[in-house]
Amino acid sequence: MNKEFQLTLDDVGSNGNQNIETLFALANGFLGVRASLPIAEEGCNAGSFVNGFYETSDITYGENAYGYAKQHQTMVKLFDFRTIELKINDCDKFTLSSRQMNLDMGKGVLQEKYVYTTSLNQEVQIEIESFASHKNRSVYAQKWRIMPLNFSGTIGVNKQAVHIQPNKVREDDPRKKESSAALQIDEEKVQTKNSGQILYYRFDDYQSEKLVEIGEEISFVQCYEMSKTPLSSIKIDYEVMKEAQQTIFQDFWSISDIELEGNVQLQKGIRFNLFHLFSSAGRDGKTNFSAKGLTGEGYEGHYFWDTEMYLLPFFIFTQPEIAKSLLQYRRNILPKAKERASELGYKGALFTWRTINGEETSAYYPAGTAQLHINADIAYAFELYEKVTGDTKFLSSAKDVLYETARFWLDYGFYSKRGFELHEVTGPDEYTALVNNNYYTNQMAKNNLYYAVKLANQYQEYVEEAVDWKKAADAMFVGYDEEKKLTKQDDSFLEKEKWHFEQTPKEKYPLLLHYHPMKIYKYQVLKQADVLLAHMLFPRGVEQEKRDFDYYEPLTTHDSSLSKAIYGVVASRIGYEKKAYDFFKESAIMDLEDTHENANHGIHAANMGGCWLGLIYGFAGLRVEGEEIVFHNHLPKEFTSLKFRYLHKGNVQEVVLTQDEKTNGDFGSS
Repeated sequence: MNKEFQLTLDDVGSNGNQNIETLFALANGFLGVRASLPIAEEGCNAGSFVNGFYETSDITYGENAYGYAKQHQTMVKLFDFRTIELKINDCDKFTLSSRQMNLDMGKGVLQEKYVYTTSLNQEVQIEIESFASHKNRSVYAQKWRIMPLNFSGTIGVNKQAVHIQPNKVREDDPRKKESSAALQIDEEKVQTKNSGQILYYRFDDYQSEKLVEIGEEISFVQCYEMSKTPLSSIKIDYEVMKEAQQTIFQDFWSISDIELEGNVQLQKGIRFNLFHLFSSAGRDGKTNFSAKGLTGEGYEGHYFWDTEMYLLPFFIFTQPEIAKSLLQYRRNILPKAKERASELGYKGALFTWRTINGEETSAYYPAGTAQLHINADIAYAFELYEKVTGDTKFLSSAKDVLYETARFWLDYGFYSKRGFELHEVTGPDEYTALVNNNYYTNQMAKNNLYYAVKLANQYQEYVEEAVDWKKAADAMFVGYDEEKKLTKQDDSFLEKEKWHFEQTPKEKYPLLLHYHPMKIYKYQVLKQADVLLAHMLFPRGVEQEKRDFDYYEPLTTHDSSLSKAIYGVVASRIGYEKKAYDFFKESAIMDLEDTHENANHGIHAANMGGCWLGLIYGFAGLRVEGEEIVFHNHLPKEFTSLKFRYLHKGNVQEVVLTQDEKTNGDFGSS
């Protein structure tokens, strides 16, 4: 693998400890470990997580109401696997003198080298090699080498996994929440107090005290195992598991790599994003993909619509087995979705806005539960999976998801003189809440209903209901302003006063941290792509999309990390090459440069998926048309070529775009 698969500290815009812990974190879909310093210092945030291992606590409302979410679900910060206790000739105070880190993304292995200095100027070098095993996902493995550089003497080593105690410090940011918990711990397992979850563990501790000469080293291997079921007694061979790790990553990159010539930094950013997507995706059908992956505690480890609309296209086209597992999670929580719909007084199923176990945990319903489009997002992902993979067997086992979501739309909506309408919903733009006929929501619900009709007719079941679903889809109202020639984000958006951007200082962004919702909601201002996201999925023609882009993009703060990638895709398709390049660039390096100034909480997973969309849906112009995959070359002048592979119904396809081969027409690859 060449250097573009190696991530070093030189590639990171901000060298704050917590940012580094996130960017160099290791994960395998089951467990994740932040890359904290081996000798702890103030400002570090060491931690390990297990996907779907969470604690619950009651949500306290000053004024409660029927149907509000009842409990927090918070992914638990577990053990510190990284900190070592070191003593040199009875001295245990150290200063970090130098630090080197190399994340070999091609092999899934992290290599580190530190030099620490005592108050007596004794220098000791620590080298660590580690990986979160993709062969055995219960394992996080480390190999240590400790060496005196300018002295001979006694080195004492104590290396144990330590439970991270709950931290009482709170930050006034709704995107964060304390994630450590008071666990019940015995010699073989840990158990949460409220949710009753059990995690089995086995750790290799290491203690020694040795007299060593200059250049002589102390070396040892540690393997940490955690599992939701009792562990086997099979001994782990570090080198064998490391070799398997390299093979798995080689196979991953053989399909999923993207080669973009013209900018070395962006090429590395792309691979960094794809590395973390592969690392944090749940594989067992019972877990999903947290908003921050398994790299940090942001958003409490919750699963959102991010998975379906931003991450699943990448997995569907390059890693369909992972895509199937992520969709299976939604199938498995369907009973919870039906319970939620019933609780709110509706038929069918309503998937929750943010969750781990399938129950709603969003305490602010206008920007949570009211985002009913989650139902249609999930339906869209199932449909895309079937179209691209041809896996009708899986869809036949999961088609109830489509039927139950269709039943919800039919019950929630109503017929008027204008057609079938959906009122009091919130679309993707969380700066506009509880509106009538959000364009994105209505378009997605329409697609959801049509897909349910297709399946009902195909499998000859619920055919009478399907007649009603089709009637509602045919009559779905979508707003359009004939005078302005604009797609209406909702019934009232275009009638509002525009936000006074010129009077909003830079330090007042993101708006949600500085203005009350009642201030934000009354203006024309967007947090993220809304109408334009719908256009990405359901094209309306270049001229209409240009008008909508020109109107809505200047009103968008891009306070959400989900925003710029989508505007970039649409910019590519309508010929705004410079804007497409700029939006893609920001998406590719968002975490590496910490442009949102919160990478310390964890990666921005949806943006990483959005980066893939920017390349494949944007620059390559990918569309799924019936049984065919169609492309259009929109490669910006900043790049000389774009090369990638994808899977279509089990067959590997390769696409190469160059500046010389730009055309005005589509070309297919099926």
